[in-house]
Amino acid sequence: MVNSIRNRHIRRSLLAVITLLTTTACSTTKLVKDERGINIDRVDSKAAVVSRAYLTQTGDQLTVRGEVKRRYLSRGPIPGHLHITLIDPQGQTVKEADIRYMRRSAHSSTATFSAKLPTELQPGSLIKITHFDTKNHDNPSHDGIWRDIE
Repeated sequence: MVNSIRNRHIRRSLLAVITLLTTTACSTTKLVKDERGINIDRVDSKAAVVSRAYLTQTGDQLTVRGEVKRRYLSRGPIPGHLHITLIDPQGQTVKEADIRYMRRSAHSSTATFSAKLPTELQPGSLIKITHFDTKNHDNPSHDGIWRDIE
């Protein structure tokens, strides 16, 4: 009986902590793709697939986040990096950057990425995320350095 009461107390405490963390996370960041009218285009490579990509907003800062998965089901590093291009509604490239991604564990076939956007995007803008494997594109020397396009 004591064991049953202890288990019930642990479950209630765990549920309270999960609820608190969920409500706190939802109040500080929110998804903004649909309400901003910004489109996200994902371009895969032979080695990997950009499986998810979404925008969040924290304060006045927009961040693009997502996942990269190995194309073939196996574990190990995902070769390459991501190239992010910001395109305005008129089709002109505004900025671009090469970023890296990080696997969740050494045994994972999935990696996550995150990049803060350097400029405010207008409705109708496009964020193009392209995966390049190391065989056909140079690796970025620095993560997240946004370049102006001339």
